[in-house]
Amino acid sequence: MILFQPFFLRDANEANTYIIGCATTKQAILIDAGGDTPEYDEFLRETGASLTGIFLTHRHWDHDAAVGEIVARHNVPVFSLPGNTRNGRAIAEGGSIPLGNLKTRVFQTTGHTPDSLTLVVENRFAFVGDALFAGSIGGTSGPSAQREEITNIRTKIFTLPDDALICPGHGPMSTVGIEKNWNPFFL
Repeated sequence: MILFQPFFLRDANEANTYIIGCATTKQAILIDAGGDTPEYDEFLRETGASLTGIFLTHRHWDHDAAVGEIVARHNVPVFSLPGNTRNGRAIAEGGSIPLGNLKTRVFQTTGHTPDSLTLVVENRFAFVGDALFAGSIGGTSGPSAQREEITNIRTKIFTLPDDALICPGHGPMSTVGIEKNWNPFFL
């Protein structure tokens, strides 16, 4: 069984943050840390889970501004492509993050930024940051980066089951099937 909770951070550019964890071992990770809120610790207390790590989809302020505060409180590793944060651990394509009995995979989904990563949990959740949104894709620095982003989404994220949940950095959640079949960037 999986513990899962989305959080909406109005003061961090209306970013989404997520906690996902293993209900058996009670190990949980925070996906992106654009802001800090007491709701994180409330969810952990209510579920009996412990925060064992932070995963950053990319290094923009609305996804990493509160890393220091959260690490100071929980003293956990922070997984990102460069790995150059407090308690940083570099992770890249093909890597995985310890999460109890849950299987994780990391995809490099560059395009929005050169350090963009997607964390997939149990082939059921894809934490895509700003690479993919419901009905759109993340902004890029130009046509070449946009082609790279679209290719990464098609060849990596769209290989997941159609009912896999897309958990973006902003806006509503979606599914792989909806985005594959209805997102105008892929038609």
